[in-house]
Amino acid sequence: MDIKTRGIVLQTVKYSESSVIVRIYTERLGLVSYIVKGVRSARSSSKAALLRPLTLLEMDVTHRENRGLQNIKEYKRAYNYSSLPFDTVKSSIALFMLEVISKSLKEHDANEEMFEFVFECFRHLDEVDKVNPDFHLQFLVHYSAYLGFAPHGEYSADTAYFDMQEGSFTSYKGMSSLTLDKNVSETLSGLASTSILESPSIRITRQARRDMLHQLLKYYSLHLEGFIGLRSPEVLEMIFD
Repeated sequence: MDIKTRGIVLQTVKYSESSVIVRIYTERLGLVSYIVKGVRSARSSSKAALLRPLTLLEMDVTHRENRGLQNIKEYKRAYNYSSLPFDTVKSSIALFMLEVISKSLKEHDANEEMFEFVFECFRHLDEVDKVNPDFHLQFLVHYSAYLGFAPHGEYSADTAYFDMQEGSFTSYKGMSSLTLDKNVSETLSGLASTSILESPSIRITRQARRDMLHQLLKYYSLHLEGFIGLRSPEVLEMIFD
């Protein structure tokens, strides 16, 4: 079956002398692994550049059910980055997002609305003049909605604690380490109530930003099997420090 789809390159691995295997998050097919032959040569360097991680593509693919490696017939850029590859903060945030996406998706798990959200996040990150230092936190909060475990409810005097196990704000903290304290819960509510294209309404300090990142990654690991071993958060902390 021939399909036209957009895609986001997640990972490229060398395969044989001239080929590569590329993991691409696609709009219509979800996460798919493709074999691309003959791109590791001097004559094909321009095509190989399109298969670097973070590249946003328009693709013509041939899809066969129950086949491990699929084939790409044609591919070109769907969007040309103007600043993201050259800006340390932007590229660090983008690589963090890419790692989160890679760890959270399953093969052929298609969701066109989620793809559109992710695609627009990368494009917005490239186009914005000044990077919002909380963008990665907002991404985690809003992306969780597409994965099925968005925080429910909101912070208030009566619901001042967020229960990560239940995914909702509650009135009782108890003794569980999976219940966030009032300050962190209020920060989470502020992130959830603000569009990812805007800065959060609540001011977040450097230490609060660090704590929030750790808690959100713990929240993800509670609700996603195998969501462990991320390397990029350490880079983000160094950048923002």
